[in-house]
Order: sequence, then C-alpha cells, then structure tokens
Amino acid sequence: MLMQEFEALFEEVEFVVIAVVVLLLAYLALEHREIVYSVFFFGFMAASVAGFYLLLEAPFIAGMQIAVYTGGISALIIFGVLLLPRAQGSSLEVLQTPRMRRIGMILSATVMTLSAVLALVFPWSQSFPADRPPIAQDLAGLAAWLWGEHGIYVQLVALMMLTAVIGSVAILKMEKTEKLSPLKDRPGLGSRGKENEGASETKAHDEEHQDAKEAGTQ
Repeated sequence: MLMQEFEALFEEVEFVVIAVVVLLLAYLALEHREIVYSVFFFGFMAASVAGFYLLLEAPFIAGMQIAVYTGGISALIIFGVLLLPRAQGSSLEVLQTPRMRRIGMILSATVMTLSAVLALVFPWSQSFPADRPPIAQDLAGLAAWLWGEHGIYVQLVALMMLTAVIGSVAILKMEKTEKLSPLKDRPGLGSRGKENEGASETKAHDEEHQDAKEAGTQ
C-alpha cells in the first residue's frame, strides 16, 4: 500500500516537472526575438510533450510525437528560415488589415464548427476498431519495421533535417557577423578612404601653390 502511494506521488511529481518544462519552453519559443532559436525551443518543447505519453504508458504515441513534431515540423520551419533568411526582421502579424482579420476569424470558426460536427457524427470509438495490431504498442517492433524495410528513407530524412539545421545556424551566424562588424572593416571602404584622403591632400597642395603664385605676381 505504501509502495503504491509512493509510485502515485512520484508520477504526480514527474507530471508537474514535465508540465513546467513544457510551459517554459513554449514561452521561450513564443517570446524569443530570433526565429531560429524559437524553432529550437519548439523542438525541445515537442520532445518534452512526449514525456506525458510515456507517463500514460503509450510509447508508440510518444515516438510519433518526437518523429512528427520534433523532427518533421521543426525541420519544416527551419527549412523556411533557411530559404527566407531575411524573415527574422519581418513582422509576425500576418493579418495586417481588419478585413483580413475578419476573414481569418470566419475561416477559423468554420473549421472549428465542421470539426465539432464531424466529432459528433463520427465518434472515435466507432471509427477506430478496438483491436489494434501488436506493433501499435511495441516500440521495438516499430523500430525494427522502420530500420528493416525503410532504413534508407529514415537516413535520408535525417540527413535533410541535419542539413536544414546546419544551414539555418550558418545563415544566422553570418547575419550576426554582418550586423556586428563595423563599417570601416568592410572590404573596399579602406581603399576609398585612402583615395579620398589623397585627393584632399592634392587639393590643398594646389591651393597653396595657387596662393604662392598670386603672391609672387603681386
């Protein structure tokens, strides 16, 4: 009896810790000024959400959570940053006019209404059978199925994600270097400064020569 109470208390503590971590990462993902770091925080948040499914003893759903959100959606956002490197300075307000906001609210309400109707008309208990295949709850079997028959595709997707992450970090580093580098260190400006300085000295020398010539004439 005491052991069961301790296990229940430990599960509650785990739930609270995971919830705090998820909320903190979600706040950082929303409030960070750099979109690349926001994507990283979003990926960590999605991976932390998988901890809830592990507490519910659903390793398959936890694996899908990490694969879809931490891997797929995070890589998709990183690809967007990679293809649009100047998006960091753009406004996050997409619907900038009142008309667009009204259209967005109408579309959102329509989607929510249709979702509610479909949920009432087609209950999940009737749409999905109760007897699931054994692989649905066997994470080891799922891994063997992925790496056995589809291993090359998993490796290609992982390589694409790694390329997107490295490329976005490189672009962010280049932009920060451009912002922090002073104007005088840019190529070409030093030679221009020397040319302007030489032209000023030549002009001053010509003016002195002209003044001396006029004084000698007088």
